[in-house]
Amino acid sequence: MGLLKRFTLQFRMPHGFLGWVAGYLMSKGGKKSRWTVSLLNPERDDHVLEVGFGPGVGIEALAETVDKGYIAGIDISEVMLKQASDRNREAISKGLVDLMLADVSSPPSFDIKFDHIMSVNNIIFWEEPVLALNKLRQLMNPNGKIAITMQPLMKGANDETVKEVANEIEGYLKEAGFSEIEFHYKAMKPVNCVCVIAVNS
Repeated sequence: MGLLKRFTLQFRMPHGFLGWVAGYLMSKGGKKSRWTVSLLNPERDDHVLEVGFGPGVGIEALAETVDKGYIAGIDISEVMLKQASDRNREAISKGLVDLMLADVSSPPSFDIKFDHIMSVNNIIFWEEPVLALNKLRQLMNPNGKIAITMQPLMKGANDETVKEVANEIEGYLKEAGFSEIEFHYKAMKPVNCVCVIAVNS
């Protein structure tokens, strides 16, 4: 397996030295995470879950707003858990943030229900998106919002690719029982980004 292919795989489950590099690159793309948080617009005392928190930029952005609530994050990478924990050490020490190793296909149980769930550039790695979304719905309060953000970075991706990705995510959300679906687009390089927001009705 060539180095480039191995490096690409790091974005699925970062590990080792290349995992640290992948995490660094993902942290530089934190605009998508902060944008997603701004679209969700959580209240100070909300409960929020991030699926696939990567290097923890989204968790950090959430903690700047949700300073009286509870923020949880799950990721399958030990390297990302370490990076995100380092980045959010203070919020973790205050009990505001909990980060854990877990797969979206088998999320942990929580004592509370979430008002919001977000995921940035992660759904592409979910083996069974509809099943995963069904499980996430079970963790949510009625009328809670989920935000799925994607910037398709595959070779040859363009604005039409972004729309196709948005429609695919919409289909997953509808099949999982979500409603009131909205599309939000952000101009970015090398291709635009989309955030699909839906309500747990």
